[in-house]
Amino acid sequence: MTPHEDPRGQAVITTAMRLFSALGYDGTSLQAMAEATGEDPAWIQERFGEKRDLYLAVVDHASRAERAVVEGALAALPGTDARGTAAALYGLSESYLDFCVANPQIPALWIHRWLGDAADIPEVERTHSIPLMSLTADAIRSAARAGFVDGEVDEDLLVRTLVWSVYGFLHGEMIAEAGESVSADPQTRRRFLAHHRQLLDRVLRLPGA
Repeated sequence: MTPHEDPRGQAVITTAMRLFSALGYDGTSLQAMAEATGEDPAWIQERFGEKRDLYLAVVDHASRAERAVVEGALAALPGTDARGTAAALYGLSESYLDFCVANPQIPALWIHRWLGDAADIPEVERTHSIPLMSLTADAIRSAARAGFVDGEVDEDLLVRTLVWSVYGFLHGEMIAEAGESVSADPQTRRRFLAHHRQLLDRVLRLPGA
């Protein structure tokens, strides 16, 4: 039975994600994990292995959830025409933002990586984030080959720009009213999505741009 099929193991993964996203891999110990979960450290090690193994299990769990959302949105690309492709890209932007708002620990995990956290585990990007970004960029390339978006765009950097902007919006300088979260402020969410839509329109020369 994998941790994802085991409620007790799943509870540890959920707590571990919360701690890793808040404190980083380097700032979290198995002892802290045991105290937060109420589990015996020996059981956690027996179930997951060392801290590195638990971290990889958390990243895998986060990546699976992220991939499911992105793949669902990408199913509509490249679309049957330019307007259908534009609608699919707007849907991808909205779905990904909503996913990150609902699961803020996942963007926080990657932001810690960008700041050098868990630098002794270099394979995480290669096995998780890069393949998902490449999958998205490939879908946009398919739309470009079909003539529905600008074929001169750098698809890889466009995908990264969209991710960077969502992460910065959620975890950087907020534009909502003081004391309000983005998820609690529908107007701010609409404002950001309109900005994302404008970015897609102009970079990809979508209909109406």
